[in-house]
Amino acid sequence: MELEFTVHGHSCDLALHPVSEKTARIIQEQGSEVYSMKALEWWRKGNTATWGMRIDDVCHIRVTLDGEPVELDRTAIVADPLKIRRRLYLDSRAKFLCVLGFDNEVCKFTWKWSNIEEFNPAKFDFMVHQWDRIMGERGYFILDEVRYDDEFATNHDWCDASGFTLVPPRIIDLEEVRRELNQGAPEHEGPPFPFRDKTSQTVSE
Repeated sequence: MELEFTVHGHSCDLALHPVSEKTARIIQEQGSEVYSMKALEWWRKGNTATWGMRIDDVCHIRVTLDGEPVELDRTAIVADPLKIRRRLYLDSRAKFLCVLGFDNEVCKFTWKWSNIEEFNPAKFDFMVHQWDRIMGERGYFILDEVRYDDEFATNHDWCDASGFTLVPPRIIDLEEVRRELNQGAPEHEGPPFPFRDKTSQTVSE
């Protein structure tokens, strides 16, 4: 049997860059003009970067077995997100981070596994990043990778891309984040954001 997991929605290509206080001020003053200050796509070279699909309101997920839809509880996808996001910088001397990239390119990702003997949705393993505090939005999940029965997909397709717009640069004060963590704030959250539950549905179509 052939198993397919397809996500159609917004793809992300985002990177974090440690910057000095002086550079942070320049970025705040220049806004999106900073993208044109260096060679094309230099912003992709951050040490902490992610590329994947947003699990948001417009994200459509379809799981099929030999072409026939099967059910998957969507909450399982975001049940155990990675929270490694700032540790690379929080445990360093860095004072500011700049967030650059895009998160609105409409496209489709498909993972395919061949020779599946039986289907059990509990065998899916999702690598998901939670970037709430980075992007200033509660429930900001990015699907990076999918495995089934501990196996990476036989084929992984990315297609139907339609272009994107770069996000306005965001400056994160790491001292502020460190204070929040010392006060007991969850690492992936920080200050409260407007929130709607986007994950309480079952995928079956």
